[in-house]
Amino acid sequence: MDKTKIAKARPYILLLPALTLAFLFAYRPFFRTIVNSLYNLSIIGKRLSFVGFDNYSRLFGSGSFQDSLSNTLRFTLYFVPTNLIICLGAAMLANRKGKLASLNQIFMFLPMAVAMSSSMMLFKMMFNPSIGIMNSLLKADIQWFNDPKAAMLLLVIAGVWLDIGFDFLLLVSALRNVPTSLIEVARIEGANPWQLFISLQLPLIAPTLLFVLITSIKDAMLISAPVLLLTEGGPFRSTQTLVYQMYLEGFKSGNYALGSAIATVVFILTFAIMLLLLRFEQRRVYYQ
Repeated sequence: MDKTKIAKARPYILLLPALTLAFLFAYRPFFRTIVNSLYNLSIIGKRLSFVGFDNYSRLFGSGSFQDSLSNTLRFTLYFVPTNLIICLGAAMLANRKGKLASLNQIFMFLPMAVAMSSSMMLFKMMFNPSIGIMNSLLKADIQWFNDPKAAMLLLVIAGVWLDIGFDFLLLVSALRNVPTSLIEVARIEGANPWQLFISLQLPLIAPTLLFVLITSIKDAMLISAPVLLLTEGGPFRSTQTLVYQMYLEGFKSGNYALGSAIATVVFILTFAIMLLLLRFEQRRVYYQ
């Protein structure tokens, strides 16, 4: 084999280990899950008989699934704009010069330094209605784990805490990449801070903002660990999400077929939302 052929083959050879791992631990399980959703499965996951879309019919006729779907969509509706507003506001503050900007950066990076399970255990203690510090600070008697609205709010707060570090890092980097010459020209022309943000900074950071939006929606649709550690789907299934129900059906009840069907529905729903956002990107988002 001559040097030219070796040079052409080298990138594919270097990619082969990564592609092999992706196939074994991502794509292969993904396709197996879709196929398993069309079968009756034994307790050990062996395919017994082909049932077509019967699992989906049972799923969509289930009150538990309807609650999980509604809770997941409500959580996404609450979490995504809240996360975007807080992260963007923090990035704007950190982009300003001064000691408070540095303090803001340290505070926003803090969630990235704490493990998710540890932070959720801290949340569980802080929001404990009897001995938690949050009710003392708010001077209120909020039943965070017993009231459906308060439990959903707690999940939103936990979700923002888990995402804020990385999203803040992306947005503050995008803001600092806005050319200072353009900002100076806009100020000379008499633009106030609001006009500067809306007409100059926001369009230039739109690609990063769209990426944060997509990852936030993905995280909201796939939320499960905070539900498992904080509310366990309660009270009265008011915080039971699709992925948490998949965990209950597939791992706790041993109903792998129904769990596979839920996983497939979550993928299709999330993928459809992503396609709509990418369609929006082609029309409204411009790159430098």
